[in-house]
Amino acid sequence: MSEMDLTEEVHRMALEAGFTGVGITAPERMRDLPQGWVADVKELLSPEEILPGAKSVVVLLFHAWDRSFFLHIDPPGWKGYSFHSEDEGLEGYYIVYQVTMSKAWSIVSLLREKGHRAVLSTSIPMKSAAVACGLGCHGKSTLLLHPEVGPRLGLMTVVTTALLEVDEPFEGDLCGDCTRCIDACPTGALEPYSVEIMRCMAYASENPGREDIPADVRELERKLIARPTGNSFLECTICMDACPVGRVS
Repeated sequence: MSEMDLTEEVHRMALEAGFTGVGITAPERMRDLPQGWVADVKELLSPEEILPGAKSVVVLLFHAWDRSFFLHIDPPGWKGYSFHSEDEGLEGYYIVYQVTMSKAWSIVSLLREKGHRAVLSTSIPMKSAAVACGLGCHGKSTLLLHPEVGPRLGLMTVVTTALLEVDEPFEGDLCGDCTRCIDACPTGALEPYSVEIMRCMAYASENPGREDIPADVRELERKLIARPTGNSFLECTICMDACPVGRVS
């Protein structure tokens, strides 16, 4: 199968699996993207660190149209990412990741059937990779903005040794003069294109054991974050909800 034919099949299968968008980039185009630890939550890696011999990165975008996609289910006693080792298997579940992972397995299976190595990964800088392959731009909220669904999305990537045709980067800024996400944030965590992570309620919710979260942020988190059960919470989506890009009124 030619490079073009395999690329077209990856696109077709991704759309059939329920993804709203699919883009492809190459490891060499990701050299200047962020790497290393981000706020004690995740270590961002290069494609080659994830899969030696990687030649392509497939970025899959899922329209998370309902707030329930942003449900976190934590294991009993969870205190936060800096308190637990990934090797302990104690990170719990984030529903939008579970959905995108299950849908992305069809892409992995296709590539393996064609004789290539392929793995799922959330350890590359997914938002920046999505921009690099034309799926959207960085918003003032620091979330990825897709022209059709705005920031209401989930991402998953497939790193593979298959050589696929790459897409061009996204050009332009979908935010313009809008500051609705910044104005809506109840903790004042946002400035244009940056977030003060210690004032972000999503980060505070993910790390209940951190004692250095500002007291006013903890108080707002207790008041505003929905908790269906003692071990679950709905991630803060206030900045996402405020964004007019892709919003269906």
